[in-house]
Amino acid sequence: MVGGRTRGNAWIHLASGALGRLISPAFVVVALGTIAAHAEVKNVKISLDWIIQGTHAPFFVAQDKGYFKAAGVTVDAIDKGAGATNVAVTVASGAYQFGWVDMPSMILFNAKNPTTPLIAVYVSFDETPLAFITRRSAGIRKPADLDGKKIAGGPGIAVHDTASIFFKAAHAENVKVNWVSVQPQLFGAMFKRGEVDGTGGFTNSNIPAMLEMGFAMDDLFVLKYSDFGADMYGVALATRKKFADENPETTRGVVKALNQGTKDTIADPQKALALLKSQDAMMKTDIEKIRLGIALELTDTPHVAQFGLSSVTAEKLKLTIDDVVSAYGLPNSPDPSSVYTDRYLPPLAERMPPPKSAN
Repeated sequence: MVGGRTRGNAWIHLASGALGRLISPAFVVVALGTIAAHAEVKNVKISLDWIIQGTHAPFFVAQDKGYFKAAGVTVDAIDKGAGATNVAVTVASGAYQFGWVDMPSMILFNAKNPTTPLIAVYVSFDETPLAFITRRSAGIRKPADLDGKKIAGGPGIAVHDTASIFFKAAHAENVKVNWVSVQPQLFGAMFKRGEVDGTGGFTNSNIPAMLEMGFAMDDLFVLKYSDFGADMYGVALATRKKFADENPETTRGVVKALNQGTKDTIADPQKALALLKSQDAMMKTDIEKIRLGIALELTDTPHVAQFGLSSVTAEKLKLTIDDVVSAYGLPNSPDPSSVYTDRYLPPLAERMPPPKSAN
């Protein structure tokens, strides 16, 4: 019996050696690559920038139509956020694999947290939503008119912290705003009571908030950053650079699904809102229609209509970075490749926006 086992082991040893000689290094590389691909994280969570509103329709359209699943990704949650900085923190911590965050806030976050950098993999808002919203009757028509005016939006609010970008671009550096530090939820009420001359924030958030307080669009005057030379990119889908590097197919899948959800929302915003309404019976459709309309204007710009969704230019990306570096006094200017990558985008033909709905 002992001799039999010895002969068997010898045969196995010889066979193994022969097999080893037959396996080429190239085969080993391919096999290891296949194993690595199968090891990708396929279940992800996405954090939005704020409470779920019409602006976020593309994510829910993509989920409802199975676009994530078709791309090989399971989205376990699409959750509300608590502001851009908080979204960046939760994504950097790994609690969420992806987050929807405005690019200037992400650039600032990376500067303060160089060991856990985020990278934008899909730009949703081709234009920044940052703006000052005032009463039309106040006669504020240009940046210089804001000098001495009381504006709701203290430290930590995006407009407060980036106002120097706006005034520098408008050649109105000497303007001094009288900032009133208050939580964003109180902006509308203070505005309605006349306690402030205006508010600072995202157009897709602040304008609908004013409408909910009883104002009409004609009652408002909006000074958008982009109208006065501060033409930056806005909200983008971001993830940890490390996650994207280690899970390229998952990242491509999420981007592909969001891109298709965005196209469907552009094509039929009414249908997208109906989907959101079915999930939230308390949603005010008239307000959310306006909110989504504002968001789509920031998404489907003339540039996007010609060159496709998330068609980022080197010039505008550099301007966005330079503006943030200047506004926050950052010691170094990040390399553009560390802020945004087009590596995970679907082909251009898939990113061309559809004709807008007549609804």
